Amino acid sequence: MDRSNSLEPHTADGRFGRWLRGTLQAVGIEGENTSFTSELTPSTTQALTLLRLLVGLVMLYDAWGSLSWSHKTEMASFLGVGMESAWVALVVAGVSFLKIAIAASMLSGRGVTKLGWAGFFYGLFVWIAIEHGGDFGQDATDPGVGLAYIILFLFVIGAERLRSDPDLSHNEILAFARVLFGLLWAYDATLKLQPYFLDHYLDYLTAAQKDVAGTWQASYDQIWIVLSQAVGPQLVAWLVALTEAAIAISLFSGRWLRVFGPVGLGLSFVIWSTAEEWGGPYSMGIASMMPMRLFGMAVIYLLTFFYVWAFYNPLDLLNRSRAAVLSEAK
Repeated sequence: MDRSNSLEPHTADGRFGRWLRGTLQAVGIEGENTSFTSELTPSTTQALTLLRLLVGLVMLYDAWGSLSWSHKTEMASFLGVGMESAWVALVVAGVSFLKIAIAASMLSGRGVTKLGWAGFFYGLFVWIAIEHGGDFGQDATDPGVGLAYIILFLFVIGAERLRSDPDLSHNEILAFARVLFGLLWAYDATLKLQPYFLDHYLDYLTAAQKDVAGTWQASYDQIWIVLSQAVGPQLVAWLVALTEAAIAISLFSGRWLRVFGPVGLGLSFVIWSTAEEWGGPYSMGIASMMPMRLFGMAVIYLLTFFYVWAFYNPLDLLNRSRAAVLSEAK
């Protein structure tokens, strides 16, 4: 199919966006397979708007976290200067302003694509410069929060393009976001399949529980610890790793996402509420003690899976079953 002129209508993508779309087309990523996706309806549009607003609230909260004293201390340490240095105030102000600008765009619906790319590049900077491409220690369990933000903003940008071109088969950005999300989960699964995680799975939960000793969160963690002990910690660790691998395959291929999308959403919630202790910039440092203060990673996974839900709605399975039953009844 000739797509040579398909880049012209989407001027809001900017030069980089058009270059990326052209590159994706060149490697065969031209859009979603609409035989797998759900039909776009007014309800889908409303859901995507709500998700954009939630992304805006996350960025607003990130900006608030960036203004905290502990964040300034972390930034001074990262820059290798004292707290009295003007560089600390300048960089913190710059980071906070960027996050506020992105939040304002997401909340107002103005300049979403341009500020979405700003969020994309910010996540890329955090992932490369701050996280060095992820955690490669023996106790690593994820590829870093920066990559999660990169993928989330790709979904935001791809969803915004639907306003001018509702054809998912022409939306390279959404397809790329899904594939990249699949690679992220494949990375996650690979880390979970390492002997250290399989042998120390329960240690992650008990360590998180100690950090919140004496609170309701400790009691919540205890429930998961007891359940894991009842099933067998190593068996649970294997189940987590294999589930993540299945999620990765589903995301990468675009198949079975009406099943594995909700599974990924549920698993992300469990990780966020246990090992990450509802982690965010407000936490006690469990999830996000870093110079570019951001929400805990699993909550970003949650938001991203809700985007996947919008395009691969699991309710379609119920509707098809109901239609089949009615057809047989006739």
